[in-house]
Amino acid sequence: MATQEIIDVLIAVDTETIISKFGTNTDPNNPVQITDASLIFMITKSADAVSGNAGNELKIGAKTLDTIRWRETSLSLNAVYSALLYKFVATSGGDLISPPIPLLAEDQVPLPDPSNPTVPKTQTIETYFWNSTVLNPGNVIYHFNFMIVDRSGNVQGYYWWDPYIQITD
Repeated sequence: MATQEIIDVLIAVDTETIISKFGTNTDPNNPVQITDASLIFMITKSADAVSGNAGNELKIGAKTLDTIRWRETSLSLNAVYSALLYKFVATSGGDLISPPIPLLAEDQVPLPDPSNPTVPKTQTIETYFWNSTVLNPGNVIYHFNFMIVDRSGNVQGYYWWDPYIQITD
């Protein structure tokens, strides 16, 4: 008997290079396409990757009723710039998954304790992820629009790129 799975996709964005290579822009309705494959890295478990794991064109395999969760970060783990997904656009096959939505959550995150390095402490943070349920087999071609913000929350620019999903059954 098959059970539904959660497929986590981590998106690591080279924010500093994107800003220097593609510039800043202020129009969320006209984001700049990221065409350099070396600036976005999408990572999932090997078992969920059909191809492109750790590249910008990740193709994941999913089954009907699986849940897909996307999370993003910058290569500096948001120390200098942060990347924030703000819009999902299905180019084809959009009816094969539920419309992805951002969900807010409160989470406990471990931190090292310098006074006792073998026993971590935790802190509560607010976090979020984009969530979707797989509805039917087929291929979904989509893109995410994202913004890059500095540590004060000032938008530096709006961008997009296009990964895809393969739903096997």
